[in-house]
Amino acid sequence: MKPSLTQKFAPANDTAQLSWETRNRRIIDAGLVWLRAELEDYVTALRASRPQNAPEAGALGDLEADWLLRSEGNRPLRPASERARTARAAYEAARLAMPQSGKPSSIDQLSYIFSLSAFDEDCLLLAVAPRLDPAFSALYSYCHDRIRLASATPHLALSLFASAEPDARQQAWLRLSPQAPLRRYALIGQDESQPSLLAPIETDERIVRFLLGENYIEPRISGGLSPLVSGACPEKHRSAAENIAAHLQSTVGPAAVIYGPHKSGRRAVVQTVASRLGLGVVELKSRALPDQPDARRTYMALLSREALLGEFALAVDLSSDARGGERGERASRDLAEELLRGFGGCLFILAEERLQLAAKVPQFGLPALDAADRLLLWRQALGPSEASAGIEEERVAEHFQLGPAEIANIAAESGDAGGRGLWAICREAAGRALDDLAERIEPRFGWDDIVLPAALLQDLKAIVAQVRFRTEVYGRGGFGKKIVRGRGITALFAGPSGVGKTMAAEVIARELELDLCRVDLSGVVSKYIGETERNLKRVFDAAEAGGAVLFFDEADALFGKRSEVKDSHDRYANIEVGYLLQRMEAYSGTAILATNLKGHMDSAFLRRLRYVVDIPFPDAQMRRTIWEKAFPKETAVRGLDYGALARLEISGGNIVVVAINAAFLAAAERAPVGMSHIAQAARAEFRKLDKELRVSWAEER
Repeated sequence: MKPSLTQKFAPANDTAQLSWETRNRRIIDAGLVWLRAELEDYVTALRASRPQNAPEAGALGDLEADWLLRSEGNRPLRPASERARTARAAYEAARLAMPQSGKPSSIDQLSYIFSLSAFDEDCLLLAVAPRLDPAFSALYSYCHDRIRLASATPHLALSLFASAEPDARQQAWLRLSPQAPLRRYALIGQDESQPSLLAPIETDERIVRFLLGENYIEPRISGGLSPLVSGACPEKHRSAAENIAAHLQSTVGPAAVIYGPHKSGRRAVVQTVASRLGLGVVELKSRALPDQPDARRTYMALLSREALLGEFALAVDLSSDARGGERGERASRDLAEELLRGFGGCLFILAEERLQLAAKVPQFGLPALDAADRLLLWRQALGPSEASAGIEEERVAEHFQLGPAEIANIAAESGDAGGRGLWAICREAAGRALDDLAERIEPRFGWDDIVLPAALLQDLKAIVAQVRFRTEVYGRGGFGKKIVRGRGITALFAGPSGVGKTMAAEVIARELELDLCRVDLSGVVSKYIGETERNLKRVFDAAEAGGAVLFFDEADALFGKRSEVKDSHDRYANIEVGYLLQRMEAYSGTAILATNLKGHMDSAFLRRLRYVVDIPFPDAQMRRTIWEKAFPKETAVRGLDYGALARLEISGGNIVVVAINAAFLAAAERAPVGMSHIAQAARAEFRKLDKELRVSWAEER
């Protein structure tokens, strides 16, 4: 990898009084003076070789046709005039003087960056000239003997700048091929629909303005690029970054694949490597590439040109581009191969796993970050902290699997948090990834709202303790060295409908100050082979990183028993269950499963769950307590007999429904809620349950 311009041209004291912009423009003007002298010599020789009675340029008569048919008749001998030699010498002398200021002229910058030959430089000036002086367009038409051909062409370039020797002419012709620097990097463009030698050669405004000293990103591709957001490089990856940089420094057309789990710090490694190479980094949105092959090639050429002009490396994340399954993997591989073939700068391809590529490119794998790695990043981002703040850093490092960029952003945000703690900010930031995958439930209930036997309440509090004190047990307590996998908290809440399974999940989430995310099974389970596993992977990965409490309602539909294999559908259904078993075992977050049909659950799941909580149908005493909590203190009630209400054999969920409906009936009468309103609402609820209400107090009313 050759040094960049800033590395090659060290700053020096510029003793010249003129600004660089002025001196640079004078060099371009000197080049145009020389080009005009070359054209004058060419036109003079052309006139001398043509028949004297030939028609004016733009028409073709008999005499001129005979002249064209004569051997070598259309190649006039053109000795360089003294004026042309003097103009060329002045042009070259001005260019040689420019680097003394520490910054070469724009034409020399292009020449160095894109490894242009002298012939390439002259061709570029030939293409640029009509954009700076319209008179050149007219001269080009005259030289081509075609009024409408007012652009530079390979024929004109070869006639002006190439030697008459066949080998030299052939070498010059090759410098105009699509793979040569001028066209590969879109410094010039050629109309391929025209005959090759007369295909117009033009350059775009970006290059013209660069030659005049103005630099910016090409608008046609700028929308697909964004700054790389990386954060600090994790300590455990620093040696890998150094190794990658050392490898790429000795490579022409440096490229590397860096793969690893999400939030493992891949971008931070890329940023570190690029800095070692003296480059910036931008990220390409892979979906910004055009679909049409011709437009795609043009985009790739412009991308290569801008990367070299801007001295930046390109990072492309193919893991987010994959659409799942074999098709998605193949699409990612194809895009990687295309980038490796077509991009001319320093390239970093990011992936989740090692890519099976035909191209020979080094691939470097990164392990996932653990709590200790994240804690170092937090301390680096937040700076010295008090003991209490240090404990909070340990908690968020253990619980929220955030990457270096997110940690840096949250640390910067925490200074303007308006009183919010670090935990709350992390919860909000980490939970965004689940918004498209699960329904976020705002936990409303606390310990005072739920009515359960004392032993079950202790189980729920034990679940809370396992999440809350992970740092103390796994970190300072040393258990993290013994238990690497299976640190997640998984629990099954089993019981009839309405007994409080969802409420119990809300109580846990609220106590832990975490989001409760309910997985919509209709959006996860798919009839297409492999799609369910991919959907589940996205859900688990997002929940694991976001630290949310993952809630699977009606879990028996997803975690059901494996069946005997009778056809391909049974086989793939069992594969789904097998994937779930593996993923649940490796899950490091908090997941709660709820089911009305515990007997339908696969026994292998039950063995892997940390807690199984059987929530019973409430007895009379529990129902009385639920009735007493059913009406908010703001609701007016009168004459309620809680003992009588407790004799209604319905679950807590049904009790809440009856209480709400009774409140509406009372509101319609402008009266406090009484037993008559509850009786009317209870009859409707029992009919819904296909039951008959048989209590004396309801009949009396």
